[in-house]
Amino acid sequence: MFDKVEFYRVDIRILKELGHEVVLSGTPGTLDWKADLYFCWWWGHSPLPLLAGKLRRRPVIVTGAFDYSTCRKEIPGLCYLDRPLWQKAVLRTSLLLADRNLFISRSECEEVTTNLPVRNPVYATLAIDTDYYSPSELPAVGSDYFFTVTWTSRTNAIRKGLIPTIEAFAKVSANARHLRLVVAGKHGDYLQELKDLAQRLGVGDKVEFVGMISDEEKLHHYRNCLAYVQPTLYEGFGHAIGEALACGARVITSPRGAVPEVAGDFAYWVQPDSQEEIAAAMEAVVATPTCAEDAKARHQWISSNYSIAARRVALKNVLDSLSLVK
Repeated sequence: MFDKVEFYRVDIRILKELGHEVVLSGTPGTLDWKADLYFCWWWGHSPLPLLAGKLRRRPVIVTGAFDYSTCRKEIPGLCYLDRPLWQKAVLRTSLLLADRNLFISRSECEEVTTNLPVRNPVYATLAIDTDYYSPSELPAVGSDYFFTVTWTSRTNAIRKGLIPTIEAFAKVSANARHLRLVVAGKHGDYLQELKDLAQRLGVGDKVEFVGMISDEEKLHHYRNCLAYVQPTLYEGFGHAIGEALACGARVITSPRGAVPEVAGDFAYWVQPDSQEEIAAAMEAVVATPTCAEDAKARHQWISSNYSIAARRVALKNVLDSLSLVK
């Protein structure tokens, strides 16, 4: 689990570089009850680490996306506001008991702290490995495909805007039959419905669901696609969007959640429910030649604002502050 998710890997790497022995725990039975500090991803997973920390008087840091009002209209039941009362109580208690609550975007930090009491909130953005995710040094070659990464479960397909993306692609493909849409990511319970949609729209052979891919394959696609397309309903950060920009890719996305923070001025902005806007953005990308200087500018934006070095400084400051707590 920990080796398959980029932001887990980055935090583990940083904590080790800061001189800490990192003991990983993905289940209650593997929790280290002798740890000097507990670093927990996701408030929903924090009750047991918080219990261990309080019993042993050890500090607890909790981070991740809180999802206060995420997609409440489009996907009821996904966010904090729609949770049962007992789950709300658990999450509120976690916010009050954690020694530091690390929020990965300014937008979510502001939303949660405005609506709920939070003990020691800290803005600590996620990081993109900009040494790895960088533009190709090879001369640009013509591309014939759009690219996106998503788990094809029903909820995720809706949240990531995959349905209007396929609909928009079909519209664009009608006048450009050579184009493809490559969808990478774990196959989920909505895969067949998505394939059926592509088939009904006449692009069943143009939409490729390639499943899980390696980091090397993902890097290749970021560098070589026409554009990375993710007209999302919400992102607590938008890690794949940041990776794509770091690789110099053009990005078609929506101004939801933390995406404007991550994409800055470097996105083709669309409304996530508008296949017309998504199609227009795709057509604009096809009509615009790639530019190496623009790719470098996108990489520089991510490198300057969301580097591993910045995340390291944030985590070090938090850890140093906890060493002063008596």
